[in-house]
Amino acid sequence: MVRQENHQIGFAEAFVKQTFINTVLDRIDTLIDWEPLRKLMEAQYTLDGPGRPGFPPVLLFKAVLLQQWYNLSDPALEEAIDDRFSFRRFLGLNLDEKVPDHSTVHKFWDRISPIIEDLFQQVQTQLEVHQLMVKNGSIIDATLIESASRRPTTQKASASDSDSTWSKKRGKAHFGYKARIAIDQGSELIRQAKMTTGNVHDSAVFPDLVSGDERALYADKGYSSYKRSQWLTERGIEDGIMFQGSKWHNLTPAELERNNDINRIRKAIEHVFGTFKRVYHFRRCKYFSLVRNRTKLFALCISYNLKRSVKLQAI
Repeated sequence: MVRQENHQIGFAEAFVKQTFINTVLDRIDTLIDWEPLRKLMEAQYTLDGPGRPGFPPVLLFKAVLLQQWYNLSDPALEEAIDDRFSFRRFLGLNLDEKVPDHSTVHKFWDRISPIIEDLFQQVQTQLEVHQLMVKNGSIIDATLIESASRRPTTQKASASDSDSTWSKKRGKAHFGYKARIAIDQGSELIRQAKMTTGNVHDSAVFPDLVSGDERALYADKGYSSYKRSQWLTERGIEDGIMFQGSKWHNLTPAELERNNDINRIRKAIEHVFGTFKRVYHFRRCKYFSLVRNRTKLFALCISYNLKRSVKLQAI
């Protein structure tokens, strides 16, 4: 039998001390209307056919968020939910109720993979309703994420992760994937995201990172080109891409000063990537496929945006 949604607080919970309540989780829980997310996931279950999970999709989705915030493996997540009152409270589980096991969470990742970007966009839509997006400008950048597999000794594909590819940055070889994001200037909320293999050039996914309603777009010189500048101008977006010099053209003092101004703006996105790597430990992939790692990236973006939104509301 499928477990029904349960938002009732158990009798025993009335006696739990206030110190066991995680106010950040409570604020996130009230920030989002989970019903539209539930509908998206329920629709995906219908497409997938029989075999619905024994727990409500919103409960499992919240469990995935906890997994990102606290850097937990599937088995560690199961243990933490069973042990922590604040986790149970966030999930809507009474103290005596069974928690989802690690295999259920693992299968849920596969369930939501086709709609993970839709879930991200739904959360973003709700954050816009709260007027947390500034939309003065977008800042875009990319970072290399090492493959979960052992790096091959030669420039060949990995037997365990065939999607990982070789790339170079500042003359150093990397094996894995490339995560790209666009953040909102001012709020530092993530507006767009894209996960590709490591050998895909930044220019190939540039349009996917532009929301279209920002006043300006800022990017490093790796995105510099006349065509991209024209593309932005045609859409009424101010071109904030840094100039790139060449052996035929040294940048003028005015161009160098403009680059410095843009670089100061761009530092905000370095803070976001720093959070990904230091707090969420997203230096190295945990999965062996582009599909799974793409789902991981969007789950991180949703998790980051929710925590960032709570901080913005407190300012």
